[in-house]
Amino acid sequence: MNQMTPVVTNLDIDLARTFVAICETGNFTRAAERVFRSPSAVSLQVKKLEEMVGRPLFRRETRVVELTVDGEYLLGFARKMLKLNDEVLGYFRRPSIEGRVSLGAPYDAGIFAIPLILKMFASTHPHVDVDVRLESSADLRRLAIEGEIDVALMATEEHPGYRAVEAHCEPLVWVGLRNGCAPTRDPLPLALANHGCIWRSAALDALDKAGRPYRVAYTSRNCQAQIAAVEADLAIAPLPISVVSQRLVRLDRTRDLPPLGNYHVYLMTREGAGPVAEALSDHVMASFRERSGQGARIFA
Repeated sequence: MNQMTPVVTNLDIDLARTFVAICETGNFTRAAERVFRSPSAVSLQVKKLEEMVGRPLFRRETRVVELTVDGEYLLGFARKMLKLNDEVLGYFRRPSIEGRVSLGAPYDAGIFAIPLILKMFASTHPHVDVDVRLESSADLRRLAIEGEIDVALMATEEHPGYRAVEAHCEPLVWVGLRNGCAPTRDPLPLALANHGCIWRSAALDALDKAGRPYRVAYTSRNCQAQIAAVEADLAIAPLPISVVSQRLVRLDRTRDLPPLGNYHVYLMTREGAGPVAEALSDHVMASFRERSGQGARIFA
């Protein structure tokens, strides 16, 4: 085979799809069935693809399908090509959706997560109106039970009439100011959210079981005020590990504080809410995956 790479301006998507099918099935015949071609046509496609890239992609001396180093390298690119190709076609083949949908989220999760969710959703569904409800967890539970929210983010998955999937999970930890004095005080000063908050309940239960004296020094509706109290070295707080930074440090490993476990955020979609709600739910999940992949803060 000529080892000089020919001048090729575009790789053929059909050739890439056949190549990936061979790699995933491990057999030319099964790959041919997947791409709806004959085995001989598949062989010709492989030959054409090898001519395009100027390198052998399979080892010919073995009876089983075995990739060369260049074949393994191409496989990763081919999968990315197919994923992008399918996403583009899926976008333009998606039927146009119109209507109104309601989205509920706890106050803090809304501040950090809702902007990206709305931006992503508006780019693909510009004719859908979204009614955003930022409420306390208790109010969100009530609204969900009453069926007034189509899509909701909450720290519990138990709601009749809703399908729940986990959208996010991360450890809940004790957080204090770096080199601060608050963790050394007795009783331990705490900055907590209002009654009904999952983080508050987890913190107080853990301290009670550990027999650690404490006082609730500061309470607030959202974690931004908790963080402010911690940054002022007035208290420590139970917060997601994503809050940890150069100024705010994790304390439970150094101050003999009881573990708090993991914090879960569930996405709930009302049964029978329709295609608009289903589309929004997909965007919510995609937004959380993107934020988590970037190490962004997720609050609730």
